[in-house]
Amino acid sequence: MRKNDLKKLILALVFITTLQGIGIDVYANSIEGGIWKGLSIFKYFTLQSNALVLVYSLLALVNFKSMTEKEWFQRTLTPVTSYIMLTGITFLIILAPTSNAQGLQRVASDLLHYLVPSLMFFYWIVFEERELQYKYIWSWIIYPFVFMFWGLYLAIIKEDYLYPFFDISKLGILIVPYLAGMTIAVVLIGSFLVFLRKRLSVPRIS
Repeated sequence: MRKNDLKKLILALVFITTLQGIGIDVYANSIEGGIWKGLSIFKYFTLQSNALVLVYSLLALVNFKSMTEKEWFQRTLTPVTSYIMLTGITFLIILAPTSNAQGLQRVASDLLHYLVPSLMFFYWIVFEERELQYKYIWSWIIYPFVFMFWGLYLAIIKEDYLYPFFDISKLGILIVPYLAGMTIAVVLIGSFLVFLRKRLSVPRIS
C-alpha cells in the first residue's frame, strides 16, 4: 500500500469514528432535552477537540493533495493531536472513575475519549513530518487557556460547571491548583510530542 493510500485510509477512519461519536453524543443528549440540549454539549472541551479532529480530517480528505501540502495546514496537525490527547488523558485519569454514562452516551464516550485520540495519535506518529521545536508549544496552549477562561466564566457567572475541576462551589480556592495542573498537562503533552518527533527524526545507523 502506498503512503498516500494509507494516509487516506487512516484519515477516513478518524473522520468516520469522530463523526459517529459526535453524532451519537448529540443524539443521546437530544432525546430528553431536544436538539438545542444536544447541541449544547459543544461547550465541553471533549466535543470541541473532537470537532477540530473532524474538521481536520474532513479538509484533508476532501482536498487531499492541496490541503496536505499547505504549510498552514501542516502546522495544525500537532496542536490538534495534543488537544485530543488531552481529552483522552484527562478523561482516563480524572473523569472516568466517576463517570456513570450508560447506553448510547457510553458508546459516544468511548469513541470520543478513547478511540479517536488513539487513532489521531497513530496518524500523528506515522505522518507528522515537520521538524518541531519546543517554542511552538506556547502557541499551542492558547486554545486550552481560552477554554479555561470560558469554563471559569460559566462557573462564576452562570454556575455552570463544565467539569468537576471547575466547580468553584465545592473546590473554592482549590480550583487554582486544579487549573494549574491542567496547564502543566497541556505543556507536558506538547513537550512529549516535540520530544518524540525529534527522536523519530534521528537518523538510524545501519
